[in-house]
Amino acid sequence: MPNKVVPFIVEGPSDECVVDAFDEVLSEARVHFQGINSGGDITLYKIHPENFRSIPGKGIQGKIKNLIKREIDKSHEFKERDIFAVALLMDLDGALIPEDRVMEGLTLEYTMDGINTPDVSGIRMRNVEKKARIGELIGEREISLTSRRKVPFRAFFMSRNLEHALWNIPDNLTGNAGKEQKRQLSLEFIERCEDDPAFFKQLMLSSDLLHDADGYKASWDWSFSGVNSLRRGSNVGLLPEEFGISWPDESR
Repeated sequence: MPNKVVPFIVEGPSDECVVDAFDEVLSEARVHFQGINSGGDITLYKIHPENFRSIPGKGIQGKIKNLIKREIDKSHEFKERDIFAVALLMDLDGALIPEDRVMEGLTLEYTMDGINTPDVSGIRMRNVEKKARIGELIGEREISLTSRRKVPFRAFFMSRNLEHALWNIPDNLTGNAGKEQKRQLSLEFIERCEDDPAFFKQLMLSSDLLHDADGYKASWDWSFSGVNSLRRGSNVGLLPEEFGISWPDESR
C-alpha cells in the first residue's frame, strides 16, 4: 500500500464508489483512499445518537478522529503516521434551504424548490442542526489525529444526495429495491471509472456538478444559496486540488 493514505468518511456503502473511483483514477499519485463507512449522517449525531453510540469522541471532529482510529485497529492496512489528509463526503438533503421552504405535506417529499413533510418542525430542526455541523466542518481546514499530529481536512458534498449528483436521479431510492438499485449503480460506476478514468474527472469537474464555482469556498457558497442544496451538485471534484494531488495526464 502507498505510504500516503487519505481516510475518506462516507455515510453508507453506496458512497464508497466515489472513494474507489478516486483510488483507481489517482493511483499514479501513490495515494490510497481508504473508505470509512460511518453508518449514517454523522452531521446528525446529536439528533440520532443511537446511530453513533459506538463512536466515542467530543464533538464531530472527535467522532471523526475515533472513526479513523477504529478503522486502523480493524483493518491493519495502514498506520496513523501514513495519513496524508482526511476527507468527508456528505449528502446535503436540502438542509441549507430557507426555513419557509419546508412546508406541510402528506408525505416526506423533496422537490427542486422545497421539502414537503407531515413533520415540518422536525425537518426544520434537522436542517438547523445539520447546517450548524456543516458550518463547523467547512470552517476546519485541519484535523488533529490521536497523536496530536495535524493533517489537512476537507468536507465535500453531494446534492441533493449521491444518486442525484452522479446519476441525476432526484427521487429517493428506498426499501430493499432501492438498496439493490443503488448497489448496482455503484458497481457500474466503478467499472466505468476503471475503464475510462477521464469520465470520472470530466463528471466531477463538470458545470452540472460544480456550477463553475471558483474553488472550495465558492462551491460551499453555492450550496448555501437559496434552494441549491435541493439541486444537483457536488464539490468532491475539488479534492485533488485541495490536497495538492494532480489528476492523471489524459494525453498519455
